Amino acid sequence: MSRLDEYRARVRQIDELILTMVAERMQQASEIGRIKKENGIPLRDFEVERAVLDSAERRASGLGLSAELARSVMRALIDESRARQERETYSSYAGSAERILVIGGRGKMGRWFVDFFQNQGHRVDVFDTAEQQPPGGLGERLSGATFAVIATPLNTVPDIIESVARCGFAGTLFDVASLKGHLKPAIAAALRGGVSITSIHPMFGAEARTLSDQVICLCDCGDAEATERVRAFFADTAASLVDLSLDEHDRIVSCVLGLSHFTSILFTRVLMRNADSFGLLNRVGSTTFHSQMATTATVMRENPALYYEIQRVNPFTNELYESIHDELESLTSAVLSDDRDAFVQMMASGRDWMESR
Repeated sequence: MSRLDEYRARVRQIDELILTMVAERMQQASEIGRIKKENGIPLRDFEVERAVLDSAERRASGLGLSAELARSVMRALIDESRARQERETYSSYAGSAERILVIGGRGKMGRWFVDFFQNQGHRVDVFDTAEQQPPGGLGERLSGATFAVIATPLNTVPDIIESVARCGFAGTLFDVASLKGHLKPAIAAALRGGVSITSIHPMFGAEARTLSDQVICLCDCGDAEATERVRAFFADTAASLVDLSLDEHDRIVSCVLGLSHFTSILFTRVLMRNADSFGLLNRVGSTTFHSQMATTATVMRENPALYYEIQRVNPFTNELYESIHDELESLTSAVLSDDRDAFVQMMASGRDWMESR
């Protein structure tokens, strides 16, 4: 065996040892999760996480490792530990197991909800037009279900609400649509027809592995009991629950989704007009550029049809676009007219606004 082969063999041994120790760490994390849950301690403790990362960084120096490597390795272990703790102990449901139909359950968010409810111990069924349906169609799938979740494209949700209502569904119906205003007529008709209905919006995508640091908006549609029944699914998880009216929801979403998406798309389009290729920009890019590009890249990889609907359907989009127009005009005017004070004041007032929370 050559010296190179000897070193490679030793590296493989070390890799095995590392994975064995990682597995042992995960087992200990599971026990910690159970103890935290039993004692009513929140899933995430930022102080503990910070202490672990700082300790790893200090230890790295004495081991000849970079602080960046130490922090990235420990961050991955912390994230995996938290995901396991949530999956095992922080996704519980205090009530009896339900029978839940996920309409659109083959889509990305539909599959997320299927996995989430199954993990809580519920019996989950799927209705999706992407698969062959039984002769009875939606009505047959709804029969016996205690809850029905609509996780379909924005433009289809009103029709599905109406279809569920026509089936005389006796359980609780809720949607997970990212906009609510266009659902109002269908929701109102369903309420008049005696359907128990409410609405939620998970402020995260289907790639979310845990509910730690995630927000779920609960939008009462006039049936408080329905809202509380749905709230119960998330009450004992690590998610933060925010109550909003339907109008409040869409106004806020026009900023936190609509504006965020719009500015990322605009950022990309302006770059395309001013550079022959992304490669050179990426090589020269500053820290700020790379940070902004990381956010922009997540937007540009998403479903364009969905992002178009988020812009088009929101009743507050026109108001948002007027604000964009006015502020862009003020900002460019300050620079082009050599008004330094106005530019400085815009940045200063923005900073003060962000720090006033």
